[in-house]
Amino acid sequence: MTREEYERDLCARNGTASFVSVKPDAGFDGWEPKVGGCHDNVDYWVKHHVGHTAVRGWIAYMSGGPDHVVYTAHSVVLGPDGQLFDITPLYHNDDLRGRFIVHVGDDATFLEMRTLNLNISCQGNCPAPPLDPIWALQQYAHVLEEEL
Repeated sequence: MTREEYERDLCARNGTASFVSVKPDAGFDGWEPKVGGCHDNVDYWVKHHVGHTAVRGWIAYMSGGPDHVVYTAHSVVLGPDGQLFDITPLYHNDDLRGRFIVHVGDDATFLEMRTLNLNISCQGNCPAPPLDPIWALQQYAHVLEEEL
């Protein structure tokens, strides 16, 4: 699969992106996850938590309006209960996190695609509807209300 094909597939699945719950204070036994170290954080977590799996994918981190969203490579954890959660802290933990799209394929393909370019830009000509940032913020607020 070429990078262009990969990007086209990811952008076509833009509508499947969803918010992943955040596990604050994910540190244990003196270890703390590092800001900007999502892949290493998740690998370390999975190594020390039986039944947990690393899930690679892409998280929306920037929007240029309803016709343009940029994703960056990201990793989260799949717990034994089947739920995804994010253990990587942000520089400012009050910042909103973007929606996450699961990588389809093996880790080698993910590594190759993120090595070619850490970001994927989806524009309005995607086969799937582009991310609506206002809708995304409303959905995020709804998720926060449910957690309270």
